[in-house]
Amino acid sequence: MAVLTTPVTVPRTVLLKVWEREGLGEPPPVLGADDVYVPLTVQRDYDQACMQVLAGLGLAEGETLTREFRVALRVIAAPSRELYCWSGNGRRFSMSTAGGEAVAMQVQGDLVVLVGFDERHLMRDFVAELPQYRPARGPALHVTRAEFEQRDEARESIAVGGQDAMTQLARLMKAEREDSHQVYVGAMNGDRYQRSKPFTVYDLRDHGRVVTFTDGRGDIHCLPGTTDNLASSFAATWQAMR
Repeated sequence: MAVLTTPVTVPRTVLLKVWEREGLGEPPPVLGADDVYVPLTVQRDYDQACMQVLAGLGLAEGETLTREFRVALRVIAAPSRELYCWSGNGRRFSMSTAGGEAVAMQVQGDLVVLVGFDERHLMRDFVAELPQYRPARGPALHVTRAEFEQRDEARESIAVGGQDAMTQLARLMKAEREDSHQVYVGAMNGDRYQRSKPFTVYDLRDHGRVVTFTDGRGDIHCLPGTTDNLASSFAATWQAMR
């Protein structure tokens, strides 16, 4: 592994500026857009100030980014595989791999932490970044799109203690949440980047963690949020993208 063997913390605005300077295209979703307005009259001074910040972090020498930092940025900009997540508490993070390199990125407010990791552990490390929470103990629930479109009947069934999959799913979706996490899977398919529909991980106070998602037919699945269920669901999505 040749990139960022130790974590570095970069101001988000500085990272967005160097992203633009390097011509890397749209910033990654977890990084967001640059909302800092810099007048043209001070643009050069602002650019130099950003490079000085990077130089102070050991990520640039004068006006030139270090090789390790440049490689890390390109892994994030053009990943062969990636996972990224938004949590309800405002935490955002991603893990990306490309060309045998792998980079993790965490965003908290205006600070971004970048570090390399072993690409062989992409799935394990990503799932481990989710806050620890006990998995739900109920069965896996599978509801067809047609059943979901008739969910008004499920609401009536809840009131009388119904136990069919639609009723159980509706009950879980009404349960009190302590946190939620929206996860996307991304991968290159040939020369085209593909992104999955969202997986939503709910941490339910009285039930535990579940993961919900829809498949290509629009059917809905809700599984106990175990490490194995999370990893296998994300991996199956990568397989489907091939």
